[in-house]
Amino acid sequence: MIKISILSIILFIFISNCSFSRSGFWTENENFEKTNIKKTKLLFEENKVNTKEFNQDFIIKTPLRLSKIKNSNQNNNNGTIYINENLNKVSRYSFAKIKNFSFFNPELIFENENLIFFDKKGSIIKFNERSKIVWKINHYSKKEKKLPPVLNFSSNEKILIVTDSLSNYYAIDLISGDLKWKKNHNSIFISDIKIDEDKFYVVDSNSVMNCFSLITGKKIWNFNTDNDLIKSQKKLSIVFDKNKVYFNNLKGEIYSLNKNNGNLIWITPTNNDNSIQSFMIKNSKLVLDNTSNNIFFSNNLNNFFSIDANNGFINWKQIINSDLTPVISKNLIFSISLEGYFYIVDKSKGNIIRITDIFKEFSKRKRKKIFPIGFVSNQNYIYLSLNNGKILEIDISNGKHVSTLKISRDKISKPFINNGQMFIVNNNSITKLN
Repeated sequence: MIKISILSIILFIFISNCSFSRSGFWTENENFEKTNIKKTKLLFEENKVNTKEFNQDFIIKTPLRLSKIKNSNQNNNNGTIYINENLNKVSRYSFAKIKNFSFFNPELIFENENLIFFDKKGSIIKFNERSKIVWKINHYSKKEKKLPPVLNFSSNEKILIVTDSLSNYYAIDLISGDLKWKKNHNSIFISDIKIDEDKFYVVDSNSVMNCFSLITGKKIWNFNTDNDLIKSQKKLSIVFDKNKVYFNNLKGEIYSLNKNNGNLIWITPTNNDNSIQSFMIKNSKLVLDNTSNNIFFSNNLNNFFSIDANNGFINWKQIINSDLTPVISKNLIFSISLEGYFYIVDKSKGNIIRITDIFKEFSKRKRKKIFPIGFVSNQNYIYLSLNNGKILEIDISNGKHVSTLKISRDKISKPFINNGQMFIVNNNSITKLN
């Protein structure tokens, strides 16, 4: 009887460990077939990057349909958008050179035909379509200007929310540039800013999600996650829907909170290797697909995830080494790896449809020095910016590199699109292409 009892206990522990994740949720979808589970486990164990082309002769029918996506700032889902394919240098918006530009990911804000950015002293500048300054304002002391502050933006049609590298956060009238309110936080903010009607969300360097009033700047609620002393090199990401707000923390965990009170709904760990330090993890932005209600993202640890936004279950996991925000076009996902491979993935199952090498024309020596920054997609082409100041035009139908446009000698930003025109930021100017 004793032997039977011990055997029963061991069997129960074994079954429990196989059935539950660290967060207490089932790790596998009930509808997964056994063969699929075995394949998934094998990928988890090896986790090797595919550095070979796959099915490269497969042709995607183009032009693709333009995506009819609303509130892309809310869900980070730009999809396939209209971009003028006649990419010629038109004009430059110049400003004082920003130091250490290569260490942060700038954001451009558009207000109709105008655009908003900042300079090395923290001055916020509004340019019109003719590259002329509409207004230029600065809300920093002489001491703060010498530090200098790096700014992060988000806006609705009336208000510009600003966070900076000095732990300040403030609101500006988007039309006039007048300061509405300004406050100081107990730590710097390290995430995107997401405006949601009369409030906004932002994560600080203590891995705390904060919800503030858009009108007064007063804190409404906050939620603490595990904190790490060494911070990530990449901004954390936030998306939200009607009832919930989702974000990742420094350890790669994905959280879902009730956006009215900040209560935890679910948490999903995505880094099962305890030897990986948080500062080494670089995640892409989270992309919330409203049609499937799934969250998609990838990281530089060779993982691409599809997570059910309802319950945090992992739908599928694929081996793609990328910290670039993926693009979703109907049932297809576009991703570009850090090694220069263009992936097309089936959205529902996670199966890889095609892999093409877009860095094929570069020599081995040059290939070691270049890496992708970010990309956008229209109906026919992918436009990919590189750290060497160039933009590659890639044909979606066959995955081949079509042309190269040189913008700068140094690092440039990801492409920003407004009314079909493309804008690229470098350390002292913004280049407009159309």
